[in-house]
Amino acid sequence: MSQSLTIQSEAAHLAQTAGDLLLQAERLAHAMTFGDHGRRKAGLGDHFWQYRPFQNGLDSPRSIDHRRSAKQDQDFVRQLEWKTPQVLHLWVDSAASMRFSSKGQSQKHHRGAVLALALAIAAEKAGERVGLSDQSLPPARGKGQIFRMAERFATEAVEDYVKTTPSDFVKGASAVLTSDFFADLAQTEQALSCAVDKGVSGVLLQVLDPSEQSFPFRGRAIFQSVLGRLQHDTKEAGDLRQSYLDRLISRQTRLKELAQLAGWTFYCDDGSQSPIAVASRLYFLLSRGRSG
Repeated sequence: MSQSLTIQSEAAHLAQTAGDLLLQAERLAHAMTFGDHGRRKAGLGDHFWQYRPFQNGLDSPRSIDHRRSAKQDQDFVRQLEWKTPQVLHLWVDSAASMRFSSKGQSQKHHRGAVLALALAIAAEKAGERVGLSDQSLPPARGKGQIFRMAERFATEAVEDYVKTTPSDFVKGASAVLTSDFFADLAQTEQALSCAVDKGVSGVLLQVLDPSEQSFPFRGRAIFQSVLGRLQHDTKEAGDLRQSYLDRLISRQTRLKELAQLAGWTFYCDDGSQSPIAVASRLYFLLSRGRSG
């Protein structure tokens, strides 16, 4: 096959994958029922009334809100304030480890990408700018931005585990970093440090396959990384179960600690809940972070 045909074939596959992700994300975003959840800041063009004490000589007596003033022994003026547009950064680990799935399950990357896109669609509809937490897709609005994001998510990496966690955040933004977090956590710690420096709140979303959460393996087994570069052969997989689960719990505990220190939230999606429930929970966690 010539290089041009190869490129064309890969481009067609990329477009198809991005389209599939986008379609599922749009359905998920539509299915979610979002409330304000106490958010103080909303999308572009949103506004609210706020009250301040009447200033003699600066304010007209006609501007006094008598209903509000009657509640206290003081005159108040009602004025319109514009809410600041928010920025939502997203990142979905594209390393090969995220392509793993047990029988009958969707790949971890697919689940994470659909969740991220659903959040992006909901945020964009609320007037917010959305983008990736690397320099490849700065925050912007519009359906074109959502599709470009889907295209990025449809691209596969060539390493078993991600080597960096992008942290190109806009000051005061929100973010969701999605991964299985099986790589070195030092990079996650560094990304959260950057987030703290820029006043960014967010969620560490760990996406696991159900088998990674429960380790149901028994008997002789060969454990192999997705790309086949790492391999472990055992005669009795059951003997490894407790050790594996202990290490998983230890890692999740560390992720929770890192998130808490940064003012973030750790959340694990192990496939046991519906995508709607997970997406709604993530949206609430983001909203809570903004209102705090």
